[in-house]
Amino acid sequence: MTAPTTVPRYLVPLLAAFTSLVVFTTDVYLPVLPQLGTDLGTTSAAAAATVSAVLIGIAVGQVVIGPLSDAVGRRPPLLLGGIGYAVAHVLAALAPSIGVLLGLRVLAGLATAACIVVTRAVVADAYPGATAGRAFATLSAVTAIAPVVAPVAGGLLAHVMSWRGMFVMLAVVAALLTAVSWRVLPETLPAERRVAPHLGAVVAGLGSVLRIRTFLAYLAATAAFGGILFGYIGASSFVLQDAFGLTPQQYGLVFALNAVGIFVASNLSRHLVSRTGSGRLLSTGHMTSGTGAAVLVVGVGLHSLPLVMGGLFLAVASLGLVIPAATTLGMAAAADRSGSASGVLGICQFTVGAIAAPLAGAGGSPWSLAAVVTVSAVAGPLLLRLLRHPESTSTDRYPSDTRRTT
Repeated sequence: MTAPTTVPRYLVPLLAAFTSLVVFTTDVYLPVLPQLGTDLGTTSAAAAATVSAVLIGIAVGQVVIGPLSDAVGRRPPLLLGGIGYAVAHVLAALAPSIGVLLGLRVLAGLATAACIVVTRAVVADAYPGATAGRAFATLSAVTAIAPVVAPVAGGLLAHVMSWRGMFVMLAVVAALLTAVSWRVLPETLPAERRVAPHLGAVVAGLGSVLRIRTFLAYLAATAAFGGILFGYIGASSFVLQDAFGLTPQQYGLVFALNAVGIFVASNLSRHLVSRTGSGRLLSTGHMTSGTGAAVLVVGVGLHSLPLVMGGLFLAVASLGLVIPAATTLGMAAAADRSGSASGVLGICQFTVGAIAAPLAGAGGSPWSLAAVVTVSAVAGPLLLRLLRHPESTSTDRYPSDTRRTT
């Protein structure tokens, strides 16, 4: 298919389906991880490593598949990723040992990366300005609510199937989604905008993205907020349960509430971006996260659970404003290399998150989590101001402005 002159209305829901599949890959079988370990005769740590293996594949895959999609178009990597996802999960369901399963989970992560990196590139290709902002906000809302739904769905499925059955189910869903996409997914990158399909040109395209100062500014803002997200995910359960006495059930409710906060903020972003512009929403998100970090620090200092919960809610919910806005503006700044830009955005978020999570949980202290959230909340707007060209602040006011500043 060639690039469409008009964007089909089903495109965003289709991309959102791929986005939700990413979350279900790691979250739906969490309730049966102990069973997985028992079945394969391994430790709980090794069973949990099957999640880490997927994340490794996703991180590596994004920086490879993103630039590749600038050379071959968006459809082939996404469709092959869907097929690879289905095959990897069928084989994982048949895995005889934990070693084989870990290898297959890395391969599943590589396929999953296509679902992340290509969907962002398709949005950047197909939608201008405020429309892209609304699309990215929709994807952000799906990403926020899916982690709440996936474990619940996994708990229900655990009554009727094992972890092997869940992998088969994911494979079937991916196969169906890929079949639908084969029929209806348009190619959004026309041939005249592609780079030469050889390694040198792909690497050069990746390097060209890293030389766009405006893109680097929004990349830094996005990556910094990866510190808030992954620091919160990695440490909040220990802090809220061990230091503040919440039960696992109460913590689950708090986690769900914060996910709803991201969902609501993302929907506000989707509705407001055409009137306010992505730049103003980004500033609002930075102010909200800074306020949340301050409230969190005070709450930890006073050992006040309501203040800690309020601070975390504000800091985490601000992701629904910051991530769509920074992604929209960053992808617009690197519009000629959307695939490479998407891959760099993804790998940087995961890298910062991989560093932030253990730091936030260091010693199980609430102060560690407060420090990571505060540093991330301050680093985002600070790096944005330092890296962004002065003249770009005026263009950010206009949501339809997709000019590239280098």
